[in-house]
Amino acid sequence: MNRAAEVTGLSEGQILELVELIHTGKRVSFWWTMGVNQGYEAVRTAQAVINLALMTGNMGRPGTGANSITGQCNAMGSRAYSNTAVLYAGGDFTDPARRAKVAKALGLEESVLAEKPTKTYNQIIEGINAGEIKGLWILCTNPRHSWTNNETFAQAVKKLELYVVQDIYDTIESAEGATVFFPVVSGMKKEGTYINLERRLSAMRQVLPREENEISDYEAILGVGKALGMGNLLRGWETPKDCFALMKECSRGMPCDITGVKWEELENSHGIQWPFREGEKLQEDQRRLYEDGQFFTPSKKAQFIFEKPLENPMPTTEEFPFVFNTGRGSVGQWHTQSRTKEVKFVEDVSLKKAYLYMHPEIAKSQGVKENDRICVFSANGQNADFTVKITDNVREDELYAPIHYIECNKLTPSIYDSYSKEPSYKSAAVRFEKR
Repeated sequence: MNRAAEVTGLSEGQILELVELIHTGKRVSFWWTMGVNQGYEAVRTAQAVINLALMTGNMGRPGTGANSITGQCNAMGSRAYSNTAVLYAGGDFTDPARRAKVAKALGLEESVLAEKPTKTYNQIIEGINAGEIKGLWILCTNPRHSWTNNETFAQAVKKLELYVVQDIYDTIESAEGATVFFPVVSGMKKEGTYINLERRLSAMRQVLPREENEISDYEAILGVGKALGMGNLLRGWETPKDCFALMKECSRGMPCDITGVKWEELENSHGIQWPFREGEKLQEDQRRLYEDGQFFTPSKKAQFIFEKPLENPMPTTEEFPFVFNTGRGSVGQWHTQSRTKEVKFVEDVSLKKAYLYMHPEIAKSQGVKENDRICVFSANGQNADFTVKITDNVREDELYAPIHYIECNKLTPSIYDSYSKEPSYKSAAVRFEKR
């Protein structure tokens, strides 16, 4: 108990109060977001929350469950149906039976399928620096701004022979120095499907007409495939609807089976949750997993997964005594602001320059006043200037900076969760000086 209170900053009484709420609660729902997911032991932390839900019987009943809140509309779709960490709709790249099923579903020779997961971000940067990766194609993201220790990205891309950026905006920081830029349309000018955190498939349908020569992300990727001479390998992938049909077939018999979902039926529905298998009838809009106590494991029983907590790879020190924490800022700002910085309302309620929050006691001890400019030095070797906003909403030993300014991730470390490779955005050791 003493250790928990020391680490969390909560009193023993507060911890006991929370324990009592969980113990006596008839229906307890556990929720978390980036504070858990963007850490050096994110996976095991999330699994600890899931373990807590399991051991207290808060799984598979109304008002219960362990739920990770993610920020993107297709957060689950891109995880379950991409071909990065697993085969389409799940399954290991090395599983012969699963490989055979996916190859059959796609109408391809098994040898065409990847044999291992694609490289994670940190492995990509390492590969560029080692001279193993000569070309990089970035789609719909802005890592020059958003990735941890972002100066490492800026230096790495200078070594590439081919650097392609594909986005709605050519003004994003990642587009600087690109060999090729593919301009593509926004979601309002294209069609497809997406899956949100409650396993719900929804339709995206075009609502605005396109101008001449405008193309979607899908068409850009398909066009490059054709230009590379992939020929018959692209048969059946001509449109997003065709792709959806292939993904349906890949999902057959998997936990996220969507073989019963029809493209046309998504348009006028409230979305359809997986699993929804071929031949099943949709009785209601909401369906709950694990009501029958059956889990997606060989034994059908839930599994507790845990490890000993890790020490922080970048602890505070005498030289760097403060924790630099990051997250969202003002109302309306979104991620790297490639779009929201153009909105008049956002411009009116947010600062033009990077800023951070500091506790009044620290500000007083260091002679810092509201709106002073300070230079923050990170243990990663970088530094950046910020405007100070004083508030007691942060801990005394902590500085908090919104992620919407490129300076923020100049200071975060190249430290990643050992399982997911999620970067550790929430804890960098820093010091600061007044300007």
